Amino acid sequence: MSKQHLIIDNGSYNIKAGFDQGEDSAPQKIYNAITRTKDGLVHIGNDFRMHSNNYSGIQIKRPFEQGHLTSWETEKPIWDYTMDQILPKHEIDPSNIHLTLTELPFQLPQLSSNTDQIVFEEYGFKEYYRCTPASLVPFSVDTTVVDPDFTLVVDAGFNATWIQPMLFQKVYWEGVRKLPVGGNLLNGLLREMISYRHYDISDDPILINTIKESTCFIAKDYNDNLKKKLQNGCQFVLPDFKTTTTGYVVGEGTPKPSEDSQVLTLQDERFTIPETFYHPEIMFDLHGTTASTSVLQNAPIKTLTDLIVSSIMSCPEITRPLLLANICLVGGTTNLPNFKTRLQSELTKELPLTWTVAVHENQNSIPQDEMSWYGGVNLVNEDVIKNISVSKKEYFEHGSNWCQKQFGFKNLS
Repeated sequence: MSKQHLIIDNGSYNIKAGFDQGEDSAPQKIYNAITRTKDGLVHIGNDFRMHSNNYSGIQIKRPFEQGHLTSWETEKPIWDYTMDQILPKHEIDPSNIHLTLTELPFQLPQLSSNTDQIVFEEYGFKEYYRCTPASLVPFSVDTTVVDPDFTLVVDAGFNATWIQPMLFQKVYWEGVRKLPVGGNLLNGLLREMISYRHYDISDDPILINTIKESTCFIAKDYNDNLKKKLQNGCQFVLPDFKTTTTGYVVGEGTPKPSEDSQVLTLQDERFTIPETFYHPEIMFDLHGTTASTSVLQNAPIKTLTDLIVSSIMSCPEITRPLLLANICLVGGTTNLPNFKTRLQSELTKELPLTWTVAVHENQNSIPQDEMSWYGGVNLVNEDVIKNISVSKKEYFEHGSNWCQKQFGFKNLS
């Protein structure tokens, strides 16, 4: 039986997992959480969607805290569930599988060692390669548009946004930056604003995420949008579990809300929440305790633009214009409308006029949140994968620190 290649992009919101099957390769998306619905039933992964149509009062336990995989007690049952979804259990033989696994940059070494231990001692995979999600992106880009040797990856996920320069398909660690703004923070801000202005929906995190994904966008010009906030309004019908279980935006082709429907009229909420990428002080303005604190209000908080410029300027001088011309957007939060347009506009204001700013999305028609997974599929077909992987034999021969020595961030001074 030939060796199988399993790629797991272990995101804190969704796991993207699947085997390399050539042109037929496609990941399965598994909700990376254990949930308890208000009827007391516990569900793993995607199961809650099939067993319940009322997500109000749902409790969500995630294995990630602030971007770090801290709880394998929570993660392992979700992985077991994921394996069952990919293929029936009897068809999976871990001792004949090469695993490519992603983790966030600068993961604490002890937490990475816990992962290595699970991979080899609990599952018994034959070979293993651990890397950051962004480091796989150069292997999935459209090389007619993006230079894979000089790529700046902007990965806006659930917990944070990472900026990661890739030089000759290797991470340039001195240039890695983090903005603590991601889908989870936007959900929290939207929950506060809607609960204060309209209805208390704080016990329905699934609904909040649905509202964000279906109504929010990044303003091309924030001040102009504020002046026209009435024109930017939309109506969102809340679930009544008769006509809709998820809610929907009123528009062409949607049913007209009934008289007893609860309808949210959203105006500036739609673009003020995502504006946190460029004005992070918004998160303090929306919180009663911090809104009146002058120290926080006047603090020089870095924006997405600041961090991208800082990242580029920390790279070798000759590579800076090349990185600026090859910015790749990945991660689910980059699906917000106008993300690319606004970022390109902001960077153009900050950098020399002689440099070309080019932001790329939808590479090779791959969804933004699957770019890393498809990069992993392409990488396992490269000869280099043999040299950068660690085998189970090597792990037990050299000890648990061997993986960190092979996969850790090496070139930091």
